[in-house]
Amino acid sequence: MTQNSQFKYAVITHAGACSDPSDSDGPELAAQMSMDVLKNGRPALEGSVLAVKILENDSRFNAGAGSCIRSDGYTRQFDAACMVSDGNFGAVACVENIKNPIELAQKVLVNSPCIILSGQGALSFAIEQNVALLDSVVVNPKQGNLLQCDTVGALTFDGHYFSASLSSGGTKGSSVGRVGDVPLPGCGLFCGPDGAVACTGNGESIALKVLAKEVYGWLTRGMNIHVAALKAISLFDETVEIGLIILTRNDFCAESRTAMAWSQATKRLA
Repeated sequence: MTQNSQFKYAVITHAGACSDPSDSDGPELAAQMSMDVLKNGRPALEGSVLAVKILENDSRFNAGAGSCIRSDGYTRQFDAACMVSDGNFGAVACVENIKNPIELAQKVLVNSPCIILSGQGALSFAIEQNVALLDSVVVNPKQGNLLQCDTVGALTFDGHYFSASLSSGGTKGSSVGRVGDVPLPGCGLFCGPDGAVACTGNGESIALKVLAKEVYGWLTRGMNIHVAALKAISLFDETVEIGLIILTRNDFCAESRTAMAWSQATKRLA
């Protein structure tokens, strides 16, 4: 068995650009739990969503429970998205009071004719779909403001399909109502028959380059994934925080301008 042999199952997770590598136990747990799902015959989408839910529930990271506070000092708003390599996509933008935004994005993908929901419409859909809401809490204005990481994400392969999932609380101190790259198709994430890509870092910069789709295009034209990751980072000024994870049928990589917490779990065909 060599590195060139195809994966039977694969998961790669990250906790965001600038996340502390000493916190890699969070992405490691997410990868292990996701791998267990795949080994039990569940689809790639289920595995990637579960991994991101675990990271959303970890208050060390900027998603779900640990999301940054917006510029008004108390509002928390979430973006989340998921995609499958058959082309299906679902996302929510700038939603509030949702325990696991990635679960709502999955519901959009599976149960809605829309691809993106936001605001009150997204909240109404969450209630309709029995998606858990956050309990009423008094938000500490300092909570999350020290976080530098931007997004949590996961890529999975179930032997047939790829899936990508992302969730973010937005850049710290960003404007109320700001939407980043995460819920925009092809920007924060993209996957197809040849692999999956998920980005993290400055959302505006990522979105303007439609980065995930661009990187995926390089893969389809035969570029090595490690070369592709470094090329993607080189597209940005050195002051821009940027990172990404990539998964193909026989390889994976994680690259970031600064160190970040990430992990992987793979099983190859004999």
